[in-house]
Amino acid sequence: MTPDAITLGIAISLSGRYALLGRQVLEGLECYIRDVNAAGGMRLQAEHRPLPVSLIVEDDESDETKVRGLTEQLIARDQVDLLMGPYGSGLTLAAAETAEAAQQVLWNHSGSADEIFECNLSWVVGLLSPASQYLCAILELLRTLDPEAKRVALLSAKTGFATDMASGALAWIQRHGLTLNHQLYRSGLDDFSPLLNPLKADPPDWLLSVGRVEDDLRLGRQLCDLRPRLKAAGLVVAAISRFKAELGEQADGFLAPSQWEPQVEYGVDCGPSENEFLTHYLKGATVPIDYPAAQGYTAGIIAQRCVEEVGGVDQHALRAAASRLRCTTFYGPYAIEAQTGRQTAHPMLVTQWQKGRKEIVWPRTVAEAQPVYPGPLWE
Repeated sequence: MTPDAITLGIAISLSGRYALLGRQVLEGLECYIRDVNAAGGMRLQAEHRPLPVSLIVEDDESDETKVRGLTEQLIARDQVDLLMGPYGSGLTLAAAETAEAAQQVLWNHSGSADEIFECNLSWVVGLLSPASQYLCAILELLRTLDPEAKRVALLSAKTGFATDMASGALAWIQRHGLTLNHQLYRSGLDDFSPLLNPLKADPPDWLLSVGRVEDDLRLGRQLCDLRPRLKAAGLVVAAISRFKAELGEQADGFLAPSQWEPQVEYGVDCGPSENEFLTHYLKGATVPIDYPAAQGYTAGIIAQRCVEEVGGVDQHALRAAASRLRCTTFYGPYAIEAQTGRQTAHPMLVTQWQKGRKEIVWPRTVAEAQPVYPGPLWE
């Protein structure tokens, strides 16, 4: 029977704590679908015409139990051809385990925790640099700016995503012989003063922190109130526009790792250029553009490339095609480990808020501004 369309399915957070980021993913994916349909659809070898692309969306409510049930529903009841992952590492792992049982490829655009690729799951295709690389990018930048710095404070929440980020940083710090003060905390902490007050009396050179969005926002505000004499501070949440919206001028000086920024231009050989994506997305966007929107769109590009290479939607063939694929989208280079689906080609960026603008300051090959060091907030 000839299909009428290629069906994409996604369980994404449209309510709950990930609602804004989930909405950005969805609007990026919806933009992709508008674009591919405007171009005629996906081209399958057995068909004499391109097939349009349709989308089934379910709200996972930022809940792991909910996402498991909805992922199973998309696979079994809706029989989607292409299963897109949710937003966030915990939700992605839950969806990936469900997809694994059904032997359905999960196109993972927003789950970067190393655990996803280290627990014997073989049906995940990852687009993001692994979480363990995030803070290492900031550390590499700071080492070039101040090779004599010796002391680092690291605060990390007791979540899977934060633990993976922290583990990468801990390994880097150990390799380079720096002195470390690592403090773990329970996510949802109301007051960071017990962790931050000692830094006022005896500040390290650099402070890095990773928790859930609300954790890092609260910590950032309290850090601005405390004003320890740090040379640099890096918070994962500082990469998103909400950080600037909530901290205002006090955001200046903060560093952040970033998977993607709209002003970076790669040599694209798959999908639209950076400017084309931005133009098309902004025409229909109802939420600010941050990395989740780009990731949602890119998941569509990569899945389409694999569908058109194999000429169909057989899941085993698609997974094999994803392992072979080497390309560059506006989001950056793509390549994965064949067995685990871990992304191996995509580079991490480092951004810094400077005079109200988020500037790319690392790596040098794509930097648009010099890093301000020591950070102006703590001078």
